[in-house]
Amino acid sequence: MPSTGLPGYEGGASFAPQPPPPPPQKGRTGLILTVVLVAVVLLAGGGFLAWSMLGGGDDTEARQGQGQSQRQSQGQGQGENTPEGAKLAIPEVVKSTPAELRYDAKATAQMYPPAKRDPSSYPELKGLAQVDSVYHPENNPSVMLGVHTGGGTVSNAAQRVQEAFAPNEMAVAPKDFDLQDPDAKGAVLRCGISKGGGAYIPLCVWADSTSVGDVIGVGDASSSSLKKVDLKTLAQQTSDLRKAMRSGSAG
Repeated sequence: MPSTGLPGYEGGASFAPQPPPPPPQKGRTGLILTVVLVAVVLLAGGGFLAWSMLGGGDDTEARQGQGQSQRQSQGQGQGENTPEGAKLAIPEVVKSTPAELRYDAKATAQMYPPAKRDPSSYPELKGLAQVDSVYHPENNPSVMLGVHTGGGTVSNAAQRVQEAFAPNEMAVAPKDFDLQDPDAKGAVLRCGISKGGGAYIPLCVWADSTSVGDVIGVGDASSSSLKKVDLKTLAQQTSDLRKAMRSGSAG
């Protein structure tokens, strides 16, 4: 996976050349590759121009999404960018090991512009109030964690997780990790590695009685070498994100 150092967000001629579009894929792999391509351009400094190159229209739409994220953070207090009606918060900073995770409003607006979201691509979030966010580990800004979550009533956590992985083409079969929450009865944290476009991409999904979350690791979190993908770290980060995002509801 290409790495270009610190992420930049201002459009201009300095962005990296756009990779050719991936061939059509079954299931959600094509969607994952789109997220990966966006992350490559963001990390290379492509900024809002990236979306026009990916068929996302001009930068107005992305800027509107960015403004929405900023408005959510206003009036809610630090670390309370909670959209109306949702049960999941988007903290500015999430304590995690080995480094804190920091919310990136600009990258969120670019990676998940509201008009480009397709709820049918996320059957595990059906009936839930959906929230998107992007985080960077403080010690490695070239890692991007794309987080797609839903809050509400979840009757069958294991089934939700199974639905999340079903459309993906996996290079490493999903396996369960310790959620590190003794109060979360029946909750599941499952992670695996998908392959597409020559890259191995780590994915984690959690589900409990009130929330479901998908976390994809792109930028330096993915790699052209399967051995270099750190699934254990993404599992830890996903567990920490869940704890921070859930607004004190029982698991």
